[in-house]
Amino acid sequence: MKLKILLVFLAPFGLTTTAQASEFTSVNICKAAISVEMGRPTKSMKTKAHEEYPEISYRHPDGDFFRYRCQVTNDRVIWSAFMDDTEEWGRWRNRYSEGDASTTYSISNGVLTIHNDQSGDQTFNQKDF
Repeated sequence: MKLKILLVFLAPFGLTTTAQASEFTSVNICKAAISVEMGRPTKSMKTKAHEEYPEISYRHPDGDFFRYRCQVTNDRVIWSAFMDDTEEWGRWRNRYSEGDASTTYSISNGVLTIHNDQSGDQTFNQKDF
């Protein structure tokens, strides 16, 4: 009963649970961008940190472990990889004139689209996360 009252109250403001379910977090956007860039499935990725820069990781089938973090701002995603040999974060991949891919995203009708100028476009739904 309380849930119905709450939904009726929030519906005029577009804040129903259905509307909320179609939103994507910065973690989702980061996972999708890394998926496009590295060719890995989003469901194989784990989230380590939700702070200012989402940190995600995955284990490659050969056993290698990879960590990435993302800056998700406006419509752009810039990522950085953790370098095991130096145990430091690598540079942000935003040197487009030097060959870094430009990655942007858009959300429309519950679909997240990652636009990568080198890998092309790929779409994601909530079930992909």
